[in-house]
Amino acid sequence: INDVVLAMCSGALRSYLLTHDALPDKPLIAMVPVSVRAADDSDQGNSLSFAMANLGTDLDDAEARLRMCSASMNAAKARMATMTKAELIDYAIAITSPLILGNLTGMSGRFAPLFNVTISNVPGPREKLYWNGAELQGLYPASLLQDGYGLNITQTSYGDNMAFGITADRTALPSVQRMIDHLE
Repeated sequence: INDVVLAMCSGALRSYLLTHDALPDKPLIAMVPVSVRAADDSDQGNSLSFAMANLGTDLDDAEARLRMCSASMNAAKARMATMTKAELIDYAIAITSPLILGNLTGMSGRFAPLFNVTISNVPGPREKLYWNGAELQGLYPASLLQDGYGLNITQTSYGDNMAFGITADRTALPSVQRMIDHLE
């Protein structure tokens, strides 16, 4: 499912950028949060690291983009499998430190980014939820942006449905609501 979500986002980004005559020659890179919590760990809160995924936005063919996303994530997972939990958390800190240092020093946006977009797939509840007898119809994620990074796509599942939340810098990405059309 994660690879399909990445490929869907890749195709939507490619279509969006083509309509704005802004598709770069090089593929976009997504920072993808990856849970590093052990299956038997019942702690509350997040325990995660990050993988960098080649989205293959330079590829015309949708199946080729899916294969690229899958191969890229498989390679990242293979690298991550050789690391301890502490190393994975340190790796996450290393990847995100340019964001933090850029904000602290005022240097954000002055250097080439490590990634172009954050894409996250968050599993939600499989069972229907209710509040005062009213059934929850959808669960739409909202996320955050870091200075110098203009797009975050977060997907959340609920029951048998998936919902995409797009958080974007509207000056960097005009008419970003069209991304939903491309995702559909």
